[in-house]
Amino acid sequence: MVRLKAVYLIKEEGFVIYNQSFGATEQDQDMVASLLMALRSFGMEALGEGSLSKVDFGEGVDMILETGNRLVAMAVVVLDKEHKEREEYDIRKDLLKFVRRIEESYAEELDDPIFQKSAFSGVGTQIYQHFFRDKMSRIHNNQFASLNEYLKYPTTLLFEITPRGGKLYKFYREFPKFTELIGDIQKEDFDKLINSMQDKNSMVSFKDCLDLFGEQKMDQILDIFKFLTNRGMFEAYNFERIAVES
Repeated sequence: MVRLKAVYLIKEEGFVIYNQSFGATEQDQDMVASLLMALRSFGMEALGEGSLSKVDFGEGVDMILETGNRLVAMAVVVLDKEHKEREEYDIRKDLLKFVRRIEESYAEELDDPIFQKSAFSGVGTQIYQHFFRDKMSRIHNNQFASLNEYLKYPTTLLFEITPRGGKLYKFYREFPKFTELIGDIQKEDFDKLINSMQDKNSMVSFKDCLDLFGEQKMDQILDIFKFLTNRGMFEAYNFERIAVES
């Protein structure tokens, strides 16, 4: 079984647009840093038509690289010795599919001549959605009291628009209760969040929302998402970080 320890996405010029660690060791991170320095120095040419596609870190840890049209994806993984070839094939297929998805979803941001890492903050949630969907547990409507416990670890909360969520939002956007809950948050800013989720076919994490609207609005944002989830606009999930690291 593949154990994913870290994911890195690198732009043509060698800029890291996003990286996420799931228990990579200091040694792993040092080796990745060395490879990233080479990419920054030589750009995408360093990969030379797939000449660099795998780096053996030792002790069963490998760095797998897949190249898209504009991005390179690097994954630090531990593969099962008995099924190494099959698992490497699977992770490569997943990485390439993920690279293409990000290139399509963030085409406008990648075209921006001024590199802004903050423009790619939502990539982390897409990593969870793409690689760890099976480790997400749905939080049913009658279990929202437990969200207070999950708030100690905000990255474990994820929300996904339901098939009818877009239509429901148009209705509840003008609902008095929603207007009361949203308070001093501009509805237009919340509209942008919903539109981004739909355009990128992505979940949003509670942490993404705190980054967007401010941590001081934590209780307010939670109440908004509880309200909309209870009315069928969102499905709520708990992403258990410990399930990835075990």
